[in-house]
Amino acid sequence: MKIRRKSFILPLLTIFIFLVLLILGEFYILKNFYEVLFKPYDASGKVEVIIPEGTSTKEVAKILEEKKVIKNSWLFQYYIRSKKQDKNIKSGEYEFDINSSYAVVIGKLIQGPPQPETYTFTIPEGYTLYEIAEKVEESTPISKKTFICNANIEDYNYEFLNDVESLEGFLFPKTYTFLKGTSAHDIINEFLKQFKEETKNLNFDLASQKNLTIKDIIAIASLIEREVYIPKERELVSAVIYNRLKGDMQLAIDATIRYVLNKWDDELTQSDLSIDSPYNTRIYRGLPPTPICNPGIESIKAALNPADVDYLYFVVNDEEKHSHFFTNSETEFYNFLNNLEK
Repeated sequence: MKIRRKSFILPLLTIFIFLVLLILGEFYILKNFYEVLFKPYDASGKVEVIIPEGTSTKEVAKILEEKKVIKNSWLFQYYIRSKKQDKNIKSGEYEFDINSSYAVVIGKLIQGPPQPETYTFTIPEGYTLYEIAEKVEESTPISKKTFICNANIEDYNYEFLNDVESLEGFLFPKTYTFLKGTSAHDIINEFLKQFKEETKNLNFDLASQKNLTIKDIIAIASLIEREVYIPKERELVSAVIYNRLKGDMQLAIDATIRYVLNKWDDELTQSDLSIDSPYNTRIYRGLPPTPICNPGIESIKAALNPADVDYLYFVVNDEEKHSHFFTNSETEFYNFLNNLEK
């Protein structure tokens, strides 16, 4: 009997050892399986992830795994498809934590990338460079001083700025949107770029035919912008300017005095009207040294295409409507002024 018992011990021991090895082996396999699929990366922190337009779910998962946002791309694909969200992934630029949960990652991908913070503001037609600087200061962290200090013509390379002393007149009025952090230089450059875009189809050869430069045309347009409220009068005021230039007459447009004094609303005094400045077109002949504001496209077009009339004078005849009386007669003009004062 003893011999018989011993005969059972060896097989049982063998089976026990086999089972122990099997269990240890399975544990090792499961451990490795866990480490491959579930154990987090040792790294931490945030990473930038770009999901291009049209990227498949498989490719998205691969990108996320490569960036260490998730541990296993296959499991991520299974998870997102089980949630029926694989068709709702939005492309764009994201920021993820390394070792993010699938739920968080999917939530971000469905919501879409965060929208950048922007500033939107409108530059009205007829604003001066200084007024634009004030508008920029109201709408962005950029101060008036910083804006004006960046308005150096030497810092911008545009053909239309050749032989121009100031950016006044070339900062195109429009509604703009800029990303947070955009510099004053880049904002000004965008204004100039828009001027180039808006005027690219205009025929400035008409200016050279009249011995005028682009700067001269913009100066005329700026006078029109500040003087005219009724659109149909733009070409008429343009004609008066051209006719007076041709006749070597002073333009006598008080908006140029208002510009140099920065006095747009208050009534001009006799002292103001007598100021000795090249911007005083009551005293000095020809156009002012620079445009007096930044005109819109319609005023620029009117400056290039004056009406075919012989008018030499104009004056407001209705303060409410801001309409003008036009004539080519000096006597008629002063008679009209005298009647207004009665």
